[in-house]
Amino acid sequence: MRLLTLIVLAAWVLAFFRTVVNLALIPRLRRDERPAREPLVSIIIPARDEARVIERTVRAFLAQTYPHFELIVVNDRSADATGAILRGIEDERLVVVDGEEPGDGWLGKPWALHQGSRGAHGEILLFVDADVIYAPDTLRAAVASMEQRRPALLTLLPFFEMHGVGENASMPMLAMTCFSFLPTWLSNRTRGVALAIGGGTGNLVLRDAYEAAGGHEALKDSVVDDVGLARLIRRAGGLTVVVRADDLVALRMYHGLREVIEGFTKNAFAVFGRNYVVAFLAAIGSFVFHILPYLLAVAGDRISIATIIVITATRLILFRSLRYRLDNALLLHPVMCAIWLWIFLRSTWLTGVRRKLLWRGRTYDARQTRFGADRR
Repeated sequence: MRLLTLIVLAAWVLAFFRTVVNLALIPRLRRDERPAREPLVSIIIPARDEARVIERTVRAFLAQTYPHFELIVVNDRSADATGAILRGIEDERLVVVDGEEPGDGWLGKPWALHQGSRGAHGEILLFVDADVIYAPDTLRAAVASMEQRRPALLTLLPFFEMHGVGENASMPMLAMTCFSFLPTWLSNRTRGVALAIGGGTGNLVLRDAYEAAGGHEALKDSVVDDVGLARLIRRAGGLTVVVRADDLVALRMYHGLREVIEGFTKNAFAVFGRNYVVAFLAAIGSFVFHILPYLLAVAGDRISIATIIVITATRLILFRSLRYRLDNALLLHPVMCAIWLWIFLRSTWLTGVRRKLLWRGRTYDARQTRFGADRR
């Protein structure tokens, strides 16, 4: 047991330094950046039953200070007031596409993005989810960053808006994955496909690179199409870059813990390639590295107490930088990991054993899906 606790402590010391390096080396999007030229940008948003946020999202994009863009919103067979809200917004830059039902082999969101891309005219395509709010200078700064860094795809990392105990306990896992568990700084310095990072908070991609890589037709069965797009671009030889945009981009991804659990159940098992052996090892590892130290610390194990100090320091540094609540950094790590362990087990059962994937009111055979652009 002593050897195991020392391994866990060493892993968290590495996570601490990885967090510091990522925060220092991942570039920031600067609102004062201006591009030398202003190519047309096609903003493409898939919207299915997004009545509670779609007007705010659309009006935020229409308020962009960047002058050359078109905004394409694909109303993906919404059963709520999404379509009526979109039709009530009058602006010549807004194009509303009434989406068709997905064809054979297509998941709903990639299909909606594919439909939007077919009518786009921009030199740059921006694929973004319907619940993401951009500050007025965001698009201009993003185009300037693309011009400066010259990637085929630029991904914007956002500020996650969280309300209530359930959201504050669970949602920081996304930030910890990006900043504490992954060498994201290295992703910007390599073209390795496995390190590609994308996000529904904003994937800006050069149209030529998008089409050369196969577009969303190559991602028709991807449950995490945004990461899939980044991997697709890298597989075709393109450079992808991640920048912090948490001063300019914000979203509240889910409302309440129930939505968090439902939302991530669809893809948690797919993250590990739908492999039961890998899934089992990941579940054991999650318990050992995230929850076991707290159980052993109660019994007075000094190494585990040291591990908790390192975990807390890691979270404090990250949460302070990202403007998350610091009391959550102190108290909620084991709660966060217990929630995600449940999400993972639930996903393995529903999408693995039962082979059932529920997504935005549609039901799919999970066996016919992939995580991203991974080969079958």
